[in-house]
Amino acid sequence: LRKLDAVAPSWSAAILLRDGVHGSADVPGDVAKAWRWRQFSEELDRRAQTDVAELQDRVTTHSSSLQVLTADLVDRKAWAAQIERTSLPQRLAIQGWKTFMQKLPKGLGIKRQRLLTEARKLMPQCQSAIPVWIMPLSRVVENFDPKHNRFDVVIVDEASQADVMALTALYLGHDIIVVGDHEQVTPSAVGQRQEEVVKLIDEHLISIPNAGLYDGQTSIYDLAKTAYPGMVCLREHFRCVEPIIQFSNHLSYNEKIIPLRDSSDVRIQPPCVLHRVASASTDGKTNEEEAQAVASLVVASTEQPEYAASTFGVISMVGDEQALRIDQLLQRHLSPMEYKRRSMQCGNSAQFQGDERDVMFLSMVDSSPADPPLTLRSEGYQGMYKKRFNVAASRARDQMWVVHSLDPSRDLKPDDLRYRLIKHAENPNSLVEEIERKTSMTESEFERQVVSRLIEAGFTVEPQWKVGAYRIDMVVGTRESRVAVECDGDRWHPPEKSADDMARQALLERLGWRRFIRLRGSEYFRNPDEAIRRLIERLRALGVQPDRRPENSPPNQPGDELRERVIRRAAELLREWRELGVDQNQARPKQQWGRKSGNETAPQSAVPDVNGPPVSDQASTVEHTVPQDSTAEKLPVFGGNETTSVSNGRPADPVILFTSMGCEVIDKRPLGGNLWILGGNELDAAMSELAARGIKFSFKPEGGKATGHRAAWFTS
Repeated sequence: LRKLDAVAPSWSAAILLRDGVHGSADVPGDVAKAWRWRQFSEELDRRAQTDVAELQDRVTTHSSSLQVLTADLVDRKAWAAQIERTSLPQRLAIQGWKTFMQKLPKGLGIKRQRLLTEARKLMPQCQSAIPVWIMPLSRVVENFDPKHNRFDVVIVDEASQADVMALTALYLGHDIIVVGDHEQVTPSAVGQRQEEVVKLIDEHLISIPNAGLYDGQTSIYDLAKTAYPGMVCLREHFRCVEPIIQFSNHLSYNEKIIPLRDSSDVRIQPPCVLHRVASASTDGKTNEEEAQAVASLVVASTEQPEYAASTFGVISMVGDEQALRIDQLLQRHLSPMEYKRRSMQCGNSAQFQGDERDVMFLSMVDSSPADPPLTLRSEGYQGMYKKRFNVAASRARDQMWVVHSLDPSRDLKPDDLRYRLIKHAENPNSLVEEIERKTSMTESEFERQVVSRLIEAGFTVEPQWKVGAYRIDMVVGTRESRVAVECDGDRWHPPEKSADDMARQALLERLGWRRFIRLRGSEYFRNPDEAIRRLIERLRALGVQPDRRPENSPPNQPGDELRERVIRRAAELLREWRELGVDQNQARPKQQWGRKSGNETAPQSAVPDVNGPPVSDQASTVEHTVPQDSTAEKLPVFGGNETTSVSNGRPADPVILFTSMGCEVIDKRPLGGNLWILGGNELDAAMSELAARGIKFSFKPEGGKATGHRAAWFTS
């Protein structure tokens, strides 16, 4: 008791006084265990006195503060060091180079070349002052001379889109980092005559390894793979929520991509939306009904509070014409400020590579044929179609709409990329759920991977098929045509057991299973892609094709109410537009801007009005009318207040067009001068549209005397 009293006086006193459980003649349990339990109990009590939540809050607060202070410190120290080490001649060179580049005119004139020459002379001084330069490849060629400008490291980003001309950048670096993705869109050498390219290769690249790859159709990324050893694969994906990126994950990356964005905090739901346009038709390049449906869905979305801060993009899955048509409709029905605020862009897959938007709309363009199904669209030459679909389906951060005019079960084959994208949008989790269910029945990692790859390819697979007292590893196909596939792992099926395996197969053949394919584990794991390719070829040769999946309707998803609200509003907008004469390609007599959500009001200088476009206070209003039966395109009338025709629903007179867009217009033509439109790159789309009508403007960064030397476009 004296020994115990020194370390546990309360326990010692209880025993001495025969208190509580110590009142009997027997020891109450295991003393050693009791002593250990008491130690643990008191330690836990001590720990419980600390408020973990309070500690975590303090850690979070201090961590955030530390990050802000560190960033500010790095910024200030970096600029201080830059200022200290930059001499007066270097500063003069930097300012001179900057001024020369700002004065560069568009085009390839003598003035541009002279200014570039002067700017290039200053670059060695500039480079000695500024260690890091970031610019497009075209500017690299203009500014750097490999003889005089060298870098320790050159990084080529989006290298899978860059053709052989990007080799210029590689000459500038001692070490090269090439960043790209061979599963995304690669150069297509549009307009190049391959016979001339081959002739140049034979003439100038005689001793160059793999000379035939320098044909303009091979990206710098692919060239780098042939020349440089080693590759780092980045598997973590931060852009798209998981239901969106899973399509590309299955299509191009064999499920190696690890999505890391949490979709639970995304306000816009569901992540994938499928929308069908009934009774639509296509001329091969455009689908007018589908274009109007996409435009109405975009405008309807901008009116919903859930999309208040969202950016939007539209991708045409067939050519550029559909994207141009949708863009024309959006510019007509959205105010210029809203169009710009939403970072609106319409284009093809290649134009969106390296870019992203919160919400993307994919227009399939194709419509139901008279004699289905449509021609199969699978990977295409050098994986062209597969790459386009991969890029298109991975641009959306929060939500992807797939708008189509097809009956997939009737119009498309099950291994068609269009079919796969439509079925994914219908139920993004269906493929994942099927793979998880089927692979849980397998007995090895080898079987699991083969089952997963076959399901992704569109085949019906039943693992562990029981035949009497035996089991087949997997059966591929339907009742009408099916094949037994045996996965012979080298651990359990070594060569010395081949006789047993064949005897078992012979027995199953007597039971009616006469079509077998055996796949060895060593063959598969050495080259999974090639092994699966040969397996699929053998399945097809035996009459087993990818089958159409059951047309089950997907279960209700979070966000169904928002989706239905957008679709209803889009239908209302379509009715309004058609009542106002915006049906198909017919010119529209008056401008109608998209509505705003809530009670927002426009500035007084540009008030949206259902009777016409917003008009600046300083501009005179002119109503442009077109006879309802007129479809001919008329030449525009410049200047004045004459009544002119409209084209594609927009005023043909540039003065009226740009005034309605809120631009400042300066017309000096009556005095023998030019027509000036103040603005920059934001007017590219409108200028392209005018150029297509034969009205060409030139851009001048420094403007003219009439514009106060502000950037502007001009025409005579």
